[in-house]
Amino acid sequence: VFFLNPTPRHEHVYTNGDICLSLLGKDWRPIMTAQSIAQAIFSILCGAQRKSLPMDNARHAGNKPGQKQDDWVYHDDNC
Repeated sequence: VFFLNPTPRHEHVYTNGDICLSLLGKDWRPIMTAQSIAQAIFSILCGAQRKSLPMDNARHAGNKPGQKQDDWVYHDDNC
């Protein structure tokens, strides 16, 4: 799951469209539905504290979007 351009400016959305959300990686479970994933993404977008890029955007922005998030480091445990 990733955003197409133009991506929203958000601290959990990389400029390549990837969404930093553990439910899309290490916390994904087969019982999750498209609705529950969409609701989680909507929730993080609505709960933004500020409009900023992720702290490691420069390192990640050149990657192809939508790849597995197995080795990602999730910087925020509150979403």
